[in-house]
Amino acid sequence: MSRPAENPFASHRIEALSFRRAGLEWRGLLQHMDDLGGRVAVVGPKGSGKTTLLEELARRLEQPVVVRIPGSCPRPWRTVRAQLPRPVTHRHAILVDGSEQLGTVGWRRLLHATRRARCLIATVHRPGRLPTLVKCRTDAGLLRNLVSELAPAGTLNLQFGLDDLFRRHEGNLRSCFRELYDVYAGRIRN
Repeated sequence: MSRPAENPFASHRIEALSFRRAGLEWRGLLQHMDDLGGRVAVVGPKGSGKTTLLEELARRLEQPVVVRIPGSCPRPWRTVRAQLPRPVTHRHAILVDGSEQLGTVGWRRLLHATRRARCLIATVHRPGRLPTLVKCRTDAGLLRNLVSELAPAGTLNLQFGLDDLFRRHEGNLRSCFRELYDVYAGRIRN
């Protein structure tokens, strides 16, 4: 049995993947963000690439501050506040991952606390609170491409197939990769 770090679907390998979207041009995307007023949302369901896109944007912006709200956070606003610089200035680009956990009051506080920031980019599951910069989507073809990039040819024999895996996990690529990790490690017989 191989070591976990050698598994092609280990978290460090998944996290190293870049955001993929046909026709995405970074300069145009950043200009679109400015055109929308610099306060925008990256929208999509779980496992659709929102966090990956946010991380790519952080690498392309000056003075990014990435704020993470972990799943099932009991006090999301306190978590956000603890990660924000004091004071937030016009030089900061604030990127908030998991902002769908903020309630109405938390959103008001976030908007107020970041009012002087150069930009605010928040990941959400549904549009509405901020103008949508990008709507993230997945498809079985994307899963196949990423799997072929991660797994050496012929190392993964999936009887059920990647299309079935994609359907069973309702397009959540993160969940697909978790199952593939287990399959590759021999924990699940396919």
